[in-house]
Amino acid sequence: MSVESAEMTKHALNAFLATSVSFINEIAVICEQVGAEAKDVERGLKSEGRIGPKAYLSPGGAFAGGTLARDIAFLTDIGREKGVPTDLLSGVRSSNNNHRQWARRKLTAVLGDLKSRTIAVWGLTYKPGTDTLRRSSSIELCEWLHANGARVHAHDPAVSALPPALAEKIQLFETPLATLKNADALVIATEWPEFANLDDRSIATAMAAPVILDTNRLLAKKMESYPGVRYFTVGKS
Repeated sequence: MSVESAEMTKHALNAFLATSVSFINEIAVICEQVGAEAKDVERGLKSEGRIGPKAYLSPGGAFAGGTLARDIAFLTDIGREKGVPTDLLSGVRSSNNNHRQWARRKLTAVLGDLKSRTIAVWGLTYKPGTDTLRRSSSIELCEWLHANGARVHAHDPAVSALPPALAEKIQLFETPLATLKNADALVIATEWPEFANLDDRSIATAMAAPVILDTNRLLAKKMESYPGVRYFTVGKS
């Protein structure tokens, strides 16, 4: 193929994956409202031969501002420049931006007014395996919590100190369990494997009335049915 076709293939591939992520997340949020289980829907979709088991369909968090978001923006910018409507691609970006607010909506629905509440946040980097805070949905959430009067306790295995502007808003702790003292809710924002290895009883008993928001179901096997724990994840009512 030509260089132009090769470049467009690269952009189109990432745009397709981004569309898949936004699609399943919208379906998952509807599942929460009607009592369906999004993981069952995912399994059903992947059993369809025209979709397949490797499809990028896993209900969870929004895609971050990396390659997928960059290529969606690149294609919509070209469309605007050339006068070509890109309603679908523009909708993907809008849908993803809306889904980034899932934890905010859930915390407000469960706790009400967040003023003077203490929220523990596990994971600050934009993905596991990096110390990069740029483009992090977790940082955006922490700043929103602070703006709404909440106290933010946070831990990230790769972050030992925060920039001054963030340190004023986020209290950093050396261990994940230490963040839970006096916390009204826990948000698992970055799926570091270290969090999955923690003892379920230690997590459950660290908070007086445990509320856990786990976008990508990192602790589902341990905490979903744990007595006394209110466990919320994308795609399950």
